[in-house]
Amino acid sequence: MCIWLESDRRNANEMEFVRQKARLRRRPRDRYAAFCMWLLLLLVISGCAAGYSRFIGGSLNRLARRDYAGALEKLEKPSGSTNLLLYRLEKGLILHYQGEWEASNDQFERAERLIDRHVRSVSRELASMLTNDAIRPYGGEEHERTLIHYFRALNYSHLGQLESALVECRKANLRLADHAQASKVELSYLNDAFLQYTTGLFYEATGEFNDAYISYRDAAKGYAAYADAFGTPTPASMSTDLRRTTHNLGFDTEWDLAQQQWKLPEGPEVPAPGPGVITVFAESGFVGRKVEQDISIPITERDHHHDAWRVSRRAVYRYHHPVYHGRVKYWLRMALPEWRSRPSRVQGVRLRVGDTVADGWLVEDIDAIARRTLEEKMDSILLRTAARVVTKMLVTKAAEEENDILGFLVNLFGSGTEAADTRGWTSLPGAIWMARIEPPPGTGQVALEFLDAEGRVIDTHVFTDVETSSAPVFLNWRSFE
Repeated sequence: MCIWLESDRRNANEMEFVRQKARLRRRPRDRYAAFCMWLLLLLVISGCAAGYSRFIGGSLNRLARRDYAGALEKLEKPSGSTNLLLYRLEKGLILHYQGEWEASNDQFERAERLIDRHVRSVSRELASMLTNDAIRPYGGEEHERTLIHYFRALNYSHLGQLESALVECRKANLRLADHAQASKVELSYLNDAFLQYTTGLFYEATGEFNDAYISYRDAAKGYAAYADAFGTPTPASMSTDLRRTTHNLGFDTEWDLAQQQWKLPEGPEVPAPGPGVITVFAESGFVGRKVEQDISIPITERDHHHDAWRVSRRAVYRYHHPVYHGRVKYWLRMALPEWRSRPSRVQGVRLRVGDTVADGWLVEDIDAIARRTLEEKMDSILLRTAARVVTKMLVTKAAEEENDILGFLVNLFGSGTEAADTRGWTSLPGAIWMARIEPPPGTGQVALEFLDAEGRVIDTHVFTDVETSSAPVFLNWRSFE
């Protein structure tokens, strides 16, 4: 009995030894299979993230035709968190134009919550270094996060809740201040002059004149910065509003100082926002979008190093200083975002009630802000992109040293996943204009005219059933010309 058990034990050990040898022989094959599955998973995730701009196109086309129901139908909700913020922003804006004020605010509120809890995932950060930046959850550009509050304020205004609209204006500038403090790069977009101006209009419309003065003053300071950074001049109507409030409060000295410090124009007479006065925000066109550009940067023997971040810093330097000396070791090929504007035919607006006409002014050039923001972030984007490309090169080289096939697969994966992050809130207008008029009592219709560069009317909208007797009126309309 004991002899049989010992023999059986020896046989079992021999069988286990055979199985271990078989597993060792299969291990390289299993490792390659697992590695290929991992690469495939990253490739799928990367493709879903980078493909946002493709499936939003159908929704934008419907939006431009004012087919809001069709635009919502074409808008696909993402399965994960990568592009969830963009989905909330696009849907909130479409619902706004559809006149679904409360539903629009619900989407924007969800977008705010996503922004507030936006945190970096370690696994996503690592995956982005092996694929592309579009795999990371989109957190929104500074101007996109701020404009949420503009549309929420308008929604509340349409609902007759001016106090809630004021809250949104205040939240916008507080949020912008937080973004400026947290930003890793120095941005020109630090104070949204337009939202400061809008805050002043709501304050004055509700009789809070001292707060209106402060907001107008901050707007004047903001527009002075806008002129330098974005080429947007101070609206003449804002100058008039600040002059009026300083005079009514007895702050004539403050007006003189503001006029000198910020070179304010002498604006025309415009009615103060209040009962019987209609203020219209006219939005035009589409904001530009990020597109992918391929660039190659020479890395010389002196630039080369096995530290990816060191090479990436040299790549940023070479980007700005294309003249170099020494032998080129290799060319660093990268995909970077580039801004492409979508010019609008609209170059001016005016309001018309019978024979009474009121000109409008450009108050926010969203396209110019977005373009400048991308330009100011480019070095940071370039640094990260270069580090990713160098990392892929080093991983490929290591894989090639182990196995030619593995090296080929890694190189193929690296090339296939290299893409620029071109995501953005694509349904935003390119610009916002503002006009104000005090129509005769009993007026029920106001025409908003959009003008081209020659002053010709290219688009018109008539607001009907406008009630101006008891409260100030704030309206908005968008031309897609």
